[in-house]
Amino acid sequence: MLHRARFPLVAFAALLAACGFDPAGSQAWEPPAVYQEWWAKTEACSGLSGDFERVEWLIVPGPSFRCSSGDCVGHWDPGHKIFVASDWAAHEMVVRHEMLHDLMRRSGHPSPPFGHGCPLTWETWHPAQQSSPTPTVKLLD
Repeated sequence: MLHRARFPLVAFAALLAACGFDPAGSQAWEPPAVYQEWWAKTEACSGLSGDFERVEWLIVPGPSFRCSSGDCVGHWDPGHKIFVASDWAAHEMVVRHEMLHDLMRRSGHPSPPFGHGCPLTWETWHPAQQSSPTPTVKLLD
């Protein structure tokens, strides 16, 4: 009897997971050229490689958006989607943090490569490392 009661809950959870992550107001956008430099730096520090072109970039208006862990400034989705709050689109650590998730093809923050190897967490990032020019947000139609 308990097994039958669990089935609808499991089916409902699977249905919700299939819906995917889609914060309100997110829009596809073309990443600035500096993102390719940041991708190369993230590959170098992690020892991982991936295809920058497979990533679908989505910008979410404002300083943050709701995600499973609360308010987020960036979010990686396993479908090679990276969401970035527009106020943080020029922040190298935020963007590279999500890039590293795509290179690892998983969530979580194991060290290495996070922290040790790639200092891409709030605790390990040093503001002096932000040396790239500020990119411009260009929305796609």
